[in-house]
Amino acid sequence: MEVCPDYENLFKQLNIYKVKYLVVGAHAVIFYSQPRYTKDIDIWASPDPDNAQRIHQALKKFGAPLENVLPQDFTNKKMIYQIGVEPVRIDILLDIAGIPFRKAWKNKISTKYGKTSVHVLGLPELIKAKKFSHRDTDLVDLKKLLIKVNKKRN
Repeated sequence: MEVCPDYENLFKQLNIYKVKYLVVGAHAVIFYSQPRYTKDIDIWASPDPDNAQRIHQALKKFGAPLENVLPQDFTNKKMIYQIGVEPVRIDILLDIAGIPFRKAWKNKISTKYGKTSVHVLGLPELIKAKKFSHRDTDLVDLKKLLIKVNKKRN
């Protein structure tokens, strides 16, 4: 996978500030299956107050526009914070329907993005997240993930 320098820099800052985050969405699907086009990267962060402070600090160091964005805004599970434009937009999510962050954090997979460590949503949780969504792209992703699971079993 081609490494986007902005993404790698953001991951470095998230790690420096010890943010609890998971790569989710298309980039997680790519990690487990095969490359595909995506317009952004989805990063799911724990919305607890301590983590919210760390998210804000990491984003500030990264150079993200934070006018009118307070640290406590990152405790609002309904908020999606977006940086940049497609195809390298960054979406910071604070909730994924049906999956508690604590459980997902326990089952995370750690890997490298370029030279930087990153945390990816575990495969069972990713499959569950894709099942909860009813978007066409998520159903295609789900099919790819289930094929991967079935290949591992055989």
